[in-house]
Amino acid sequence: MSTLLRSFYHNLKEPIIIYDSIAGSFYRNRAFKSVFNSALEKGELIEYKRLGYKFYFDFCLLNSENINWSPFDDILYSKKSYTTYGMYIESERRMLYFIIKAFSIKKYRIIYFYDCTKELECKKIMEENEKLRTQNLQFSNTNSKAQNQAVKMALLNRISTTLSQTLDIDKMVNTALKELSLIFGANKLYFAKRTGENEFLIEYKYPEKSEINDNILYYGKKITDILLSGKIHTGFFLKEHEKAKNPMKTSATRIIMPMVKQGDLFGIIVIFTPKKNIAEAEKELLLSISMQISNAFLGAYLFAQINNQKEKLQKTLNELKETQLQLINSEKMASLGQLIASVAHEINTPLASISANNEILKKLSKKIETKINGDIYELIEGALSVDYEAIKRITNLVQSLKRFVRLDETVVQSADINKELDLTLEILRHRTKKDITIIKNYGEIPEIKCYPNMLNQVFLNILMNGIQSIEKEKAANSGKYKGEIQILTKKEGDNLVIKITDNGTGILEADKKKIFTAGFTTKKIGEGTGLGLAICKKIIEKHKGKISFTSKTKGNKSTCFTILIPIVEF
Repeated sequence: MSTLLRSFYHNLKEPIIIYDSIAGSFYRNRAFKSVFNSALEKGELIEYKRLGYKFYFDFCLLNSENINWSPFDDILYSKKSYTTYGMYIESERRMLYFIIKAFSIKKYRIIYFYDCTKELECKKIMEENEKLRTQNLQFSNTNSKAQNQAVKMALLNRISTTLSQTLDIDKMVNTALKELSLIFGANKLYFAKRTGENEFLIEYKYPEKSEINDNILYYGKKITDILLSGKIHTGFFLKEHEKAKNPMKTSATRIIMPMVKQGDLFGIIVIFTPKKNIAEAEKELLLSISMQISNAFLGAYLFAQINNQKEKLQKTLNELKETQLQLINSEKMASLGQLIASVAHEINTPLASISANNEILKKLSKKIETKINGDIYELIEGALSVDYEAIKRITNLVQSLKRFVRLDETVVQSADINKELDLTLEILRHRTKKDITIIKNYGEIPEIKCYPNMLNQVFLNILMNGIQSIEKEKAANSGKYKGEIQILTKKEGDNLVIKITDNGTGILEADKKKIFTAGFTTKKIGEGTGLGLAICKKIIEKHKGKISFTSKTKGNKSTCFTILIPIVEF
């Protein structure tokens, strides 16, 4: 810059800034420094911007694409010449008003500040200022509308993103209602499913605490036809719907958005907003949202159909597994019954002969008592007594086996569970009489309606598992282990409670969740099928009861199975 030019602008009374656009340098005169107390030096763009923070402009041009664009940027970088007014906040109580003129000469941008603080008192300036305020208001309104539209478009994008990330219809509806509430400042919103030609049932509402006068919404054919065509219906109303019993507390604009799936109106979203008018741009936005939600619903509906089919197939598969389990169990029991019946028959024939012979020998021993030595007679009597007890025991065992299987018992019968437990223990007596102590804590319990043979199978299975667990623990302790099984029965409310506790090895934590699963076993191959406890669970469920267990594998090891069976007839 020439010396002459510098001397000229330094001597001016009004503040001036000269910006060299090529060199990027700033020049300001003494008046500028005096008025604004600015430390602006050559090339210091930051200080120039800081000056702008103290200015308030009634009117300025803004670059809408850059939210950080300031009035001073426009003054500095625009090549056009224009004049604007600015208010400079010198201190908390003092403000100065300037007419700012900006124009360009070659590479220089000249910004001239004229102090018009006193002149504002004049009517002409005041009128001009009022005009500027009006223009600023118009601009603000335009800018506000643009910003609102941008916000609404952002919300539409957010709704679309959320809907595309989930197939949960509940989440879809709640998200859509919440976002629409933000867009329109709505008092309340409904999602209603179409249940009739002009009838809709409310399924969701927002906010959750909003009052519902009627669960069913009715609209006339005219409104329904508009919705069927995929269009938005709006209007100013005092009633929520045509058949509403009570009017709303305040009138509101009602917006009805159609939810269309494959050309069929399956539902609506109803919005109540205090806004008097809904602009066409807003209706277009609503239509876009309506299409987004409808498409999302279609995807979710198809997914739900596939999921329902999957659940039905899974249910069928489970039923087939249960049927297979029951068939295996039935076949197993039938085979066992036939085997026991056959064995019982084979045993009964020779047993009858032995029993008859025993009776004959007892009669003969009486007749020859006086003719033989007394010691020999006592030996014969002792042998006959032993044989008699053996015959009696075999007879009882055969009868117990027959009663246990009960092939003829296929209907519900009354049974004393204490006696059924004794029957099962008799079958297992050969496994428990030497090494395992049986402690029976039987309570006074009523007879219950049940399938006795099935419950005996449950008791047998649990007791056998307990015996095997004790034998395993005994082997781990080199035979030095005292086995014990406790059986408790009692009446508890409307249920009969049976607890069977053993002090065997216990059940590992990793196995507890699988213990009732068909096919799961901890035994060696050939020793167990993994069906026992699964069958037990099904039998107890058939009696409308419950079976559970607790187990410890450390310290005082134990396993306790608890069975609850309703006393009332199921």
